[in-house]
Amino acid sequence: MRGLKLMFALAGLLFLIRYVVVCYHTSEFNHFVTLEAQRTRQKGQLKGALLNRARDYSLPVKEADINITTRDGVFSVVVNYRVPLDLLIYRPELKFRASGAGLVQ
Repeated sequence: MRGLKLMFALAGLLFLIRYVVVCYHTSEFNHFVTLEAQRTRQKGQLKGALLNRARDYSLPVKEADINITTRDGVFSVVVNYRVPLDLLIYRPELKFRASGAGLVQ
């Protein structure tokens, strides 16, 4: 019985550690998207910066996941991506959406 409790405690700790790391990286990336959308106005440069930062945070963001639009004087970027959560036996995919906007100058 004691071994079973220890096994469940370790499994819960593994889940918690991996989940917190993924949430931290996505939170930092989402903040970067918001700031970079206000700062950068060139689509190619913005995509490159977002892809590099996603790689820094080990997030599987592809160029196709990034949608940049300019409409009514507003420059907006939306990044929809999925991050697999590796729990050894089970690998759910967590869905995230990061967005930011700025005025066209």
